[in-house]
Formats: sequence, C-alpha cells, structure tokens
Amino acid sequence: MEKKENFTRSVKNELASYSYEKEELKYILSGFARNGGTFSIGKNPTLHLRTEIASVAKILYRALKECYGLSPRIAYEKVTRFKRGIAYRVVVSSPELYHIMEDLEVLKDGIERMVPKAGLRKNNFRFLLIGVFLSSGSVNNPTTSKTSYFLEMSFNSKNDAMAIKRKLLTFKEEKTMSFKMIKRREKQVLYLKRSDQISVFLSFIGATSAMFSFENARIMKEDININNRLSICDSANYGKTLSTAKKDIEGIKRLLKTKPLPLFDKKTQDVITVRLEHADFNYREIAEYLSQRGTPISKSGVVHIITGLRDEIEKL
Repeated sequence: MEKKENFTRSVKNELASYSYEKEELKYILSGFARNGGTFSIGKNPTLHLRTEIASVAKILYRALKECYGLSPRIAYEKVTRFKRGIAYRVVVSSPELYHIMEDLEVLKDGIERMVPKAGLRKNNFRFLLIGVFLSSGSVNNPTTSKTSYFLEMSFNSKNDAMAIKRKLLTFKEEKTMSFKMIKRREKQVLYLKRSDQISVFLSFIGATSAMFSFENARIMKEDININNRLSICDSANYGKTLSTAKKDIEGIKRLLKTKPLPLFDKKTQDVITVRLEHADFNYREIAEYLSQRGTPISKSGVVHIITGLRDEIEKL
C-alpha cells in the first residue's frame, strides 16, 4: 500500500514524468507488477495494477500497450481510509497474459513465482527498481520535524527482496546503498536510514529533482540542529561562567576583609577589580578587557592570579 506522503508522491510523479524506451518500460512494468499487481487465472486471465497516483497509472497503461500491444482500461475507485482520494486500477484481460507474465519474470504458468534474472542485468536493473518503487516505495519528508530519515520498498516475495538486495549491495561507489531487510506482517521490506545513502538511491533511479530537494532540506535541517546544539552549549557555558564567577566573587570579598586591595600587586588588583565588576565575564574576556585598557595579560595569566587568590581564601 502506498503511503500518501507528499514527498513520496513527488518522487513518484517525477519518475513517471520521464520518457522511457520500450525495453525500459517493460522492466518498469515488471517491477511494479511484482508488488502492485493482482493476477487472476482462467481462460481469459486478468491483470490488475493499482496505484493512487494518476501519472503512475498512465505509465503502466502505456507500458502494457507499447510493449505487448494490449488494450488496458483504467478504472477508478474512492479511497476512504485515512484520507479521501482516488485510486486507479489499470486492468487488462487477455489469454496472452500467461506468456506476458512469464516474459516479465513475474509468474510462470500464472502460478509459479519467478525471481528476476534479466531484470537484474546492468542495463535493466534501474528500471526494475523504478517499477518496484512506484508500486511500494516510500521516503519520509526531510523537512518534517522527525529526526530520522527513512526510505523503504516492500515486497510480496522474500526471494524477490533478497535478489534485489544482493544486487544493490554490489554497488561499490564512493557511497554505497547498504539496504537492510526486515519482515513486516506478510511483507519483506528493504530500507535505508542514512540520509546520504537515500540521496544516492534517489539519484540512481533517476529522481534527480527529488534528490536535490531532499539534500537541500536535509542540509537546512542539519544546519538548524547544529545551531541549536551550539546555542545549548553556549547557554551551558554561560551558566558555568556565572557559577564560577559567583564563587570567585564571594571568596574575594571575604579575602578583602582581611587583606585590603592596595596590598596586592598592580596586575592582581586589576584582575580583582574586573572580577568584582563583571560577574558575566569568563577568564578570556577578563584578559581581553584588561589588555584593551593597558594591562597586558593572557587568559592563563588571569587563571594563575585567580588560582593564587583561591589558595589564600582557603587558608582563611
């Protein structure tokens, strides 16, 4: 069942909008029929191909007509579950369907399930995958608030899923498509959870515009997450600075009751004064503030003086 997510729909619409050669259409039809088709046997067998996207129904109609000279029809039905909409059924009946389903490597004699062989060849595999994704693929929208990314394709046959997974794992480009497989109810599901690999897959099946949209949204989302993390870190550091300053100031005030400020050397007097006046300064900011006002000192110099003051405070 197709998931009605806007991003998934845009990917499928893009894939269905391209112009394909006759042989390419054949393997798109093969990939779709394996998971999105219902075959009824008899003297006049019937094939039903179901989709909720009009452009996908059109490309299936075209594939049946151009590849095999059939005369399919498109039927409509209302979808009331979850969201209201229309589902499309591409329906064709012909005694030739037994031969056609075998030629598509889907069913032998209308009954025996076939594992794709020609469809796994280099020139055909991309189009087989397009058909599979059009029938049962989904990818979550990268602009949503979800933190995870997910792309999946479900299969009626475990052998189909394993054959396609093995083929996908043979790709050894810079970024591989490391699909994992799980069982969900009666389906076998191949999935990706890494955003970079999802982009590679979208590019591989030809959904270039969707891939760029996915990448742009992913980059913007990750940039926001990075800024949020930096903001949290800054807040934590600022809180730590205030806590440290509070302890320093309390200790210095106790020390000054027994040892007046003039008894300290000039640089220590300046550090004490700035520490008491600017509780929101960290040690680096104290050093910069003093250096700008004619008392050259480094952050480590400030730390050394503060540490010395703490030693005196402990002796009290």
